[in-house]
Amino acid sequence: MDKRQALLELAVKRKQTTYRDYKRLSDYNDGKHECDYVTPYTKGAGKVNADIFILLLDWASDKQMKKEITHEEEAEELLFGRTLNQKTNINLEMLLCKHFKIDLKDTYATNLFPYIKSRDIPDKDLRWAAKEFALPQIAIVQPKLVICCGLDTFNAVRVAAGHKEVDNVEEGINAPFSLYGSEVWLQSHPGILGTNNRNSGGVDRVSGDWEKMAASFPRLCSEK
Repeated sequence: MDKRQALLELAVKRKQTTYRDYKRLSDYNDGKHECDYVTPYTKGAGKVNADIFILLLDWASDKQMKKEITHEEEAEELLFGRTLNQKTNINLEMLLCKHFKIDLKDTYATNLFPYIKSRDIPDKDLRWAAKEFALPQIAIVQPKLVICCGLDTFNAVRVAAGHKEVDNVEEGINAPFSLYGSEVWLQSHPGILGTNNRNSGGVDRVSGDWEKMAASFPRLCSEK
């Protein structure tokens, strides 16, 4: 089956599926954020033959979906699936450019959890989403490298893939694993909190983490 068609079928599954008490994209703003992707984030980063696959945690919360935003922010969300000046997106673009010499548009990027949360998402729900949506997308795209942003994202994918979870970011960064011919790495979440936590004490660990991961990339490319 064609990759785009297979990914579209996952998007249709997401649209037609309800899970517990979480809301769907179509429940907000007259459905204007609904799309033919598992999450809107892929709108601006949907290269189906990408070597690098980015997996963030979730797209938005109920609170975020209900707050007023500028026309410019709304236009960006509808076109790119993200607000360009959000710190998470700025940092992610910077790290990709610095360590891989690519832009976010050159990757396939999505979110682990495809529904709208009103509270913190329990581990069991993240693992369900990994099994139902994230792992199938990885299997379809077949990237060389999967970058899981944040410990919760990485552990959900690890457990869904049949591995034990790791206890912390440091352990996870040193425990990449193979999945469908791809190598899955953990990196701290590129948002302000994730970056500051990893760089506590004034040490730029984030750059070192990405440098280590990028150093493995030529080997991954030669193996596929």
